Amino acid sequence: MVNEELPHWILHVESSPVSRDLETLAEFNRWYDEVHIPEMVAFEGYLSGRRLEPVDDDGPYIAQYLIEGDPEEVLGRVKAASASGELKMSETLRMSPTPKMRLMRVSFEYTKPAA
Repeated sequence: MVNEELPHWILHVESSPVSRDLETLAEFNRWYDEVHIPEMVAFEGYLSGRRLEPVDDDGPYIAQYLIEGDPEEVLGRVKAASASGELKMSETLRMSPTPKMRLMRVSFEYTKPAA
């Protein structure tokens, strides 16, 4: 359950695999879904994570994480884990250019009423 008193944020990350060949793409998706997102959501302040994939072109894959609390503290935990090698990265993740990250504050959310 989401704590309505704490501010909510979306960490939006755009990334790409090093190659679009089927073997590399399969490993990229496996790593992201089975390793990386669970590692990220395990950090205090991360509530959930989801991925979006391009449909009509070879655009970036998008990961979005819902976080709550002080974003500097929440993101600081991940930066420290990344610097120490605690996060398991994949050779299938393109690092040049580096994945594009954007922090956004949730300003409004509407849920469809139950019928």
